[in-house]
Amino acid sequence: MKSKFSKTERRALNLLFLPFGVGTMATSTRFPEIRDNLNLSNGVFGTYLTLGGIGSLIAFMFVGNIVHKIGIKPVILVASTGLFATMAAVPHIKSPLIWLAANILIALFWVSFHISNNSQAIHRQEEIGELILPKLHGLWSLGALLTAVIAIVITPYVSLAWHIDVLELAMWLATLYGISKSTPYFIDKSDDENDIPRISFASLIISIKSQPVIAITMVLAMQMEFAIQDWAAIFSRDSIGMSASASIYGYTVFIGAMIIFRLNVQQLHRAFTEAQLLKFLPLLGGIGFIAFVPLGTIVAETNVKFGFALALLGFALGGFGSSILSPTYFGIAFRNSSLPSSVVVAQLGLISAVLTFFIKITISWVAQATSVTIALMIPAIMLLVTSKFSYLGRATKD
Repeated sequence: MKSKFSKTERRALNLLFLPFGVGTMATSTRFPEIRDNLNLSNGVFGTYLTLGGIGSLIAFMFVGNIVHKIGIKPVILVASTGLFATMAAVPHIKSPLIWLAANILIALFWVSFHISNNSQAIHRQEEIGELILPKLHGLWSLGALLTAVIAIVITPYVSLAWHIDVLELAMWLATLYGISKSTPYFIDKSDDENDIPRISFASLIISIKSQPVIAITMVLAMQMEFAIQDWAAIFSRDSIGMSASASIYGYTVFIGAMIIFRLNVQQLHRAFTEAQLLKFLPLLGGIGFIAFVPLGTIVAETNVKFGFALALLGFALGGFGSSILSPTYFGIAFRNSSLPSSVVVAQLGLISAVLTFFIKITISWVAQATSVTIALMIPAIMLLVTSKFSYLGRATKD
């Protein structure tokens, strides 16, 4: 028998995703300024961002089991507080090595928060029999869009430090409110005496063996979103020649396109099967991005505004194509596993973190050696490849 999902619980769960998106993506909207403050090249800047993934690896190895043993609330409380506090410190950092250390802490807390709220969402999705995870990811994307819009409006008038510090404080307070309202619904610590596998590099190999295609496909599907987070503003600033505030538009358009599909996932599933969506969305996103982003870069050499408009069209198509892939593959993985949701999220996250580390390093140094435009073709091609694995989805409409 399916359990009930009240409006009160729905609103409380929403509060764990929306402020998360606003707070965590605030710094990425101003990466060009952060890069310049640190006096780093694109290659070194991207490498230091990627090395922050060390924190992700630590979190993915331990946090899933911690959630299973002590419950969601204490983990999400510590993770959110540490995350927003560390991000608020970023504008005040002038040393590249200190910034690297901050990136490691941010990644550790980010992943801990990610495991906690996604575990809660996946757990409840299976209990209530309603597809809620894509919508919640849509709320995270809405938060990311809101933070981009805020940045566009205030960047010409407000310093980097004031922007980030005030925003992180506000999102921390909003998250604390969400945690308080969600407390009655959180997964409690498990009383199950069955042995839950410890997440480690050894279990990583076991996880890949148990769901190899899903693990690799998720990595391919997520790279476009990761790359846009890291490089969209720098692309607009360096490759097109836009101002600091206008350079945020590319990221805004990409996230906006993701939101449209994520918040309308029910309608998409009524019109198409899961397998059809997993086939055609990556084709739309990959081909559109590969066609219009380089074209926009070329046209911008003679007509900046028209070139930027073409590039934005590519970003929009990339956003549509990436939109529901990650939450959909999370759901497929959970359907195929007997492990708790927190452990499934951690296993897939660890695989993603390890492989994404090398992909991000490659993108960073391709950007340094050639251009950001060429570097962004790497995740676009990966997005195209995911269409080959559409058979993982259900072939019938729910």
